Amino acid sequence: MKILRFLFAFFLLALTVNVMSQRDDTGYSLKWEENFNGTELNTDVWNYETQVGVWNTEANKELQHYRQENVAVGPDGEGNNALIITAKKEIYNGYQFTSGRIQSRGKLGVQFGKIEARIKLPTLADGLWPAFWMLGTKNVWPASGEIDILEAGHAIGIAQGKQSSTLNGALHWQHEGSVASYATGYNQDGKDAPAGTNLYQYNTFTMYWTPGRIEMYLNDETSPYFAMDITGADAEEFRDFAHYFVLNLAVGGSFPGILNPADITAPLPAHMYVDYIKVYQKEGEGMVQVTPPAAPPTGESYGILSENPAIVDKLVFDDLATTLQIWDNSLVALEGVQPVYEGEEAFAFRAPAARTWFGFGANAANGLDLSHFENGYLHLALRTTATNNFWIGIGDQNGKEGKIEFNNGSDPYGFLRNGTWQRISIPVSALKAGGLDMSLLANVFMLGGTGAISHILVDDIYFSNSPTALAVTLNPGRDGDVILPTRPKIVANQYGIFTENPNITTKFLIDDLKGHIYSWDNTVGFNYSAPYDGEEVIALASQGSAGWWGFGIHDDEASDLSHFNDGYLHAMVKTTSDKSFKIVIEGANSTKAEFFFAVGSDPAGFARDGEWHRVSFPFPATMDLSIVAVPFSVSQGVNAPFVIEDLAFDDIYYSLSATALENPNLYVDGGGGPDLSRWSTWFGDGGAGSAAYGGEQEVAVTVSNAGWAEHSAQLFIDGLNLPDGDYVIRFKAKALAARNINVNVGKGLDVDPWFVEFMPQKNYALTTEWQSFTHYFTKTNASYNDGKLVFELGLVEGGGTLATTVFFNEVSLTSANSTGFATNEAASFRLSSNPVKDILEIEAEAGLYLSLYNISGQLVRSVLTTGAVTTVEVASLPRGLYILKGEAGVLKVSLR
Repeated sequence: MKILRFLFAFFLLALTVNVMSQRDDTGYSLKWEENFNGTELNTDVWNYETQVGVWNTEANKELQHYRQENVAVGPDGEGNNALIITAKKEIYNGYQFTSGRIQSRGKLGVQFGKIEARIKLPTLADGLWPAFWMLGTKNVWPASGEIDILEAGHAIGIAQGKQSSTLNGALHWQHEGSVASYATGYNQDGKDAPAGTNLYQYNTFTMYWTPGRIEMYLNDETSPYFAMDITGADAEEFRDFAHYFVLNLAVGGSFPGILNPADITAPLPAHMYVDYIKVYQKEGEGMVQVTPPAAPPTGESYGILSENPAIVDKLVFDDLATTLQIWDNSLVALEGVQPVYEGEEAFAFRAPAARTWFGFGANAANGLDLSHFENGYLHLALRTTATNNFWIGIGDQNGKEGKIEFNNGSDPYGFLRNGTWQRISIPVSALKAGGLDMSLLANVFMLGGTGAISHILVDDIYFSNSPTALAVTLNPGRDGDVILPTRPKIVANQYGIFTENPNITTKFLIDDLKGHIYSWDNTVGFNYSAPYDGEEVIALASQGSAGWWGFGIHDDEASDLSHFNDGYLHAMVKTTSDKSFKIVIEGANSTKAEFFFAVGSDPAGFARDGEWHRVSFPFPATMDLSIVAVPFSVSQGVNAPFVIEDLAFDDIYYSLSATALENPNLYVDGGGGPDLSRWSTWFGDGGAGSAAYGGEQEVAVTVSNAGWAEHSAQLFIDGLNLPDGDYVIRFKAKALAARNINVNVGKGLDVDPWFVEFMPQKNYALTTEWQSFTHYFTKTNASYNDGKLVFELGLVEGGGTLATTVFFNEVSLTSANSTGFATNEAASFRLSSNPVKDILEIEAEAGLYLSLYNISGQLVRSVLTTGAVTTVEVASLPRGLYILKGEAGVLKVSLR
C-alpha cells in the first residue's frame, strides 16, 4: 500500500538491496588530480572553513570549532606529502575542541566519473568523525544533494568495538519538501568488513558515478560497500549538476552518538591524512569545472545583471562559483514574456500568496573583491506596484550586510511604486555603514522583504564609480503590463482537502510544489493506520520535547475559498488518546475557525475508541475564507499534557452542505500494509504505552510509563519454531530520546513455565539515529522449540529517557547457518535498487528460476528471468526483510 509517502520526513527507498559489483575501469582517463604537494594548501582550489556552522548548531551537533590552523600540507611520515587535518583538545571561541575542514565550493566541481582518494584515519574510538564527501553546486541542501563517499566513527562501530573497520557511504536528497537518505556500509546491514580492514592505515576509497548509478568501493574489493540507482525522477540532484568536495575531521556529534565533550575518549591530537584525490572520466560523460578566483575588477563598472555592451566586466552565473539563490523557495519566477528594462533578461519574481517573507541573492561562492567601488554606486532599475516593505543590499563573507529599506510611503532615492521602471543609484558608502568589507563580498546583490509580494522586477544592476547611470538602449515596451497569475478561486459544491472520494472532483493537490503537509518544528511523527477511504491517511503521534505539537496542510497560493464562508468542514477522525486537541483553519483578515476536542466535551458523535467517526462543523459567521494559506491544521488543545499518542484524519473536505457526501471508495485491506500479525505488545507492572505500525519504520512503540520492571513494556513476536542450533538476530532501532532496551529470546507464552531463556539477555543503547544491531547465539535447549523474540522497553538498565518512542525496522531472527546474508558474491544475479519504484529489478542471464521468501519462509514471488533486466512487482508486499534465492546464491532484500 502506498500510504501518503510525502508525509515521511525520511522516506527513502521503495526498495534497498545488497548488490554484486560490476566494477569496470574500462574507458576512464585521468582528468584532474590533487596530490597535496608543497607546504601550503592550494587556495585556487580549496577554501578553509573557519565559522561556527549548521554542523554545530543543527542535526550534526558537532563539538569542534573549525580553524585554518588545523589544516596543513606536508610529510605524512610514510614518504608521502599529504593533506593533514588535525583535531585537538583546546578551548577556542567557546568550544572545547578544534579541527579542520576544507571544501572546493566555487572553485572545483565534478559531475560523474571515477573518483578515488587515498586516506589514512586516526584512531577513532571514541568520538572522532572523519568524512570525505561532496555537495551539489546548485540549490540549498537537501535540494543540492549530498554524496558521502567515506564516513567513519559511527555509533555502530562503537557498539561493536569495530571502529577501525566500520565505514559507510550515503546519499541525501530532497524528497517532496523534506530530506531522504540512504546509507549503508561495512559492519552494518549484514555486511562485514573485508578481512584485515584497518582504517588507521592508508586505504583507497573509490566512487563510480554514472548518470544512472553510484557505487563505492574500498581498496581492490570487487563488491561495493554502497550502491544505489539514481535513474528515478526523485534523484535529479545526482544527475543534473556538478558537486564539490569536502574533507573534514569532526569531533563528537550525532554520527558517533556522543554529544557530551567529556565522553570523547579518542586520543588527541589526532591526524587525518589525505595522500591524493583523483578524478577519472569517460569521453563525453561528465565534466570537471575549475574556476580559480577572479581577479578584482579595475574598470569603471562591473555588471551583476546587465546587458549593456558598455559594461565589459560582468558576473557570470555558472552554477559553481556564482549562483542565483532563492531563499526558502520564497519566490517564483513570473511566467510568460515580461516587460524587461533593457536587453532580454531581468529578475522578475513574485511570492506565493502564503508567504510571510521573501528574498533572493546573487551569490559569489569564492568571494568577490569589489573594493574598487568602495566610493562608488550600486545602480539598478526597479519596478513594482506592490505595497510590501522590502530592502536591497549586499553581504560579505564575514556575515555583515548592508541594506537600504524601501518602506511603502517613504521609499528612498525617489522610487515610485507606479508600475513603471525607475532608476536608482545607491551610494556604496550607505551599504558599508555597518562595517561591511567590499573586498570579500559573498552576496553581491540581495533583495528581500515581508509578506507575499505580488511582483517585483529588477534589471540593469551594476556597480560604478560614477553617480550617473550609463547610457543604455531601453526596450520600447518596458512599461507594458506585467503578466500576473490569477489566484485560485474555488466555486465547486465540495472542495477536497485530503480525500479520495471520487464524488469530489475539485481537490487540493498536495504535490510538495505548491501544496504540502508539514510537521511543525518536527513536533509530529507520521505513522501508519488503516485509512477511511482509498489508500492514503494522515496518522500521527506527537514527538520531541517542545511542549507543544502540530501539523498543517499548506497551500502556497492561499486559494480563495470564500465560496464556503457559509459552508461546512467535514472530516473523519479516530483516536484512542484521552489528550485534548483542536482543528484550526486560518482565513483572511486575522479570522480563524477553531474546533476543540476534549474528553467530556468532544463534538457530538465522536468517540475515542480507535474507530473512524465523522465530524462536521459550520464555519463561524465571522470567518473570511478569501485567503486560506492553511486549509486544515491540528495542534494541542487547551488542557495539559500537550502530547498525543495516536490520532488520524481522512476524508477532509469543505462543503456547502451540512450533510456528508456519499463516499463509495471506502478502504478495503488488500494486505499491502505492514504485517501486523507477527507483532504483539504487553504493558503491565506499571508499564503503559501503545504501538503504531508503518511509516518510516515497521513498528513504533510509545512508552508513556516504563513501570517498575524491565519487562513492564514489551514488544514481541511469539510462536517461532526454534530447534537447537545457531541463530542470528538482526534489527534496526532508534528512539526519539536516547535510552537502552533489552533483547531476549526464549520459550513462548503458551503454558507454564512462561519463559525459558534461549540466550543471555542483551542490552543495547539506542540513539536518535538509526543503528543496525546483530547478535549471534546458540540454542541448546531441546525441551522447548516454541520460541519468542522479546524487546523489553520498561525500566531497563542503562537508563536514558524511558518515556519516549522507540522505532524498529528490519527485524529478523534466522538460522546463522543460512547462506542468506553471507554469500551474496556467489549469486549469478544482481539487483538494481531504485528509490522511486515499487519493483525489484533483477539483472541476470535468461532462464534462471528465482524465488522470493519472507522471513517466515513463505514463498511470496517467483520468476523465470528473461535476460537483461527482469522486473518483479513488490509494491503490494508488506514492509520487511525478504530473501531472493536462486541456485547460485541468495540476496537479502529490504522492502521499505
